[in-house]
Amino acid sequence: MLIVMIGQVGCLTLIIILASVFGGLWLDEIFNTKPVFTLVLLFAGIPVSVLVMLVVARRTLARLKDKAEKDSETSS
Repeated sequence: MLIVMIGQVGCLTLIIILASVFGGLWLDEIFNTKPVFTLVLLFAGIPVSVLVMLVVARRTLARLKDKAEKDSETSS
């Protein structure tokens, strides 16, 4: 279960960073402001990645806790 969480966090972080970079490059090309939008979106993507990581970790830990409680109830 923890390996799944690590995989999810890694994939989501990659998607957020790639979206930030490509979105920034696209906006920089449209508005002719070479590194501005790319850097702003890239730096904005970092806290978003951290928040997504926390949400995924909390959900996974809640599932593990529920599973552990159900296992302890059935074994009693």
